[in-house]
Amino acid sequence: MSLLKKLNKLFNIPRSIYHYKKGHFLLPYLPGGLWIEPTNKCNLKCIMCPTSIVSQKEFGFMEINLFKKIIDEAKEFISYVVLCVSGESLLHKDFSQMVNYAKDNGIDTYVSTNCTVLTQRVAKEILEAGLDWINFSFDGCTKEVYEKIRVNANFEKSLQNVINFLKLKKELGAKTCVDLQILAMDKEGVKDYEENIDTFLDNFSGLPLNNIQLRHPSSWGGFFLDTDRFDTRELSGHFSPCSYLWSSLSVLWDGRVVACCSDFFGENVLGTFPEKSLKQIWNDEPMRDFRQAMINNKYLDFNKNCQGCDALWDAKILGLPSGIRGTSTLAVNNVFGGNYFSTFKRLAKYLEPNFAMEIVKRNKKTKRGSY
Repeated sequence: MSLLKKLNKLFNIPRSIYHYKKGHFLLPYLPGGLWIEPTNKCNLKCIMCPTSIVSQKEFGFMEINLFKKIIDEAKEFISYVVLCVSGESLLHKDFSQMVNYAKDNGIDTYVSTNCTVLTQRVAKEILEAGLDWINFSFDGCTKEVYEKIRVNANFEKSLQNVINFLKLKKELGAKTCVDLQILAMDKEGVKDYEENIDTFLDNFSGLPLNNIQLRHPSSWGGFFLDTDRFDTRELSGHFSPCSYLWSSLSVLWDGRVVACCSDFFGENVLGTFPEKSLKQIWNDEPMRDFRQAMINNKYLDFNKNCQGCDALWDAKILGLPSGIRGTSTLAVNNVFGGNYFSTFKRLAKYLEPNFAMEIVKRNKKTKRGSY
């Protein structure tokens, strides 16, 4: 893809910021990124995940031809695709082919995985396909904490999969950015991190791990409400309309298009691709109505899933809410290359409160009740 076309996509950043701040709901630009769900099926039953809490009506895998049709339309306006919504994306037999097809069309690729099915074959395929970024969701520095959260997973096996991936990345000279994320589910999780993180990191000595981050649990669009222990509203102080409605769309495995990457069960379908094009859906009546409801703080009348969603209360960084901030960072990464995304995440640690650690500190000061 030519630099001129990439720069044109980059201009969506100031456009989206301007129209978001003005509260416009009919937008003269197209989304800068997509979330695409290769599958909604998962092999784990993690205690914080909506797919473990709510019974899924139907499981499926996106057909590769449908994926290619999505990319064929979206390549003119998106800079990146996040290859996960719900489910474990690496279960899809054509995952590396998806990465390769997106990359061939000038689109950066991102995925988050639970590491459990990351065999050497899968690792080699996705590294050679040119995956730009992979996040390992590894929620515990010890076997006890990890397996309590990641039900049906094995600590030693998952850890070895990550180590093997990093060794292979080093061997191949791959530029894939590798992040490792640990969720602090409760006081025990924070204590586990503080006491064991150094020993845990020794496993990756000399290996190309780009970033490790302790995070508070997401409410997953309001599905997982047991997060008052890390209530973002208590720290950020004010409501911000969800900027994802001004920056991205999500496509489920069967082609249903939703506004939110946390709408795992397709409860607010805007349209179905390819019956409707992404361009049509972006400014069609359901999406316009949703934006207007969000601006008017009446989003619950339109989508009950927004209740309790922490994206509406996330702290801004450099004046940007999380949705537009993410899209902007990934667009810059797409144009200029390098690891701006990972660099920005590291910088964000100093600009954005770490809610997990902050709440624990506050509890220590006030001696409030236990988790």
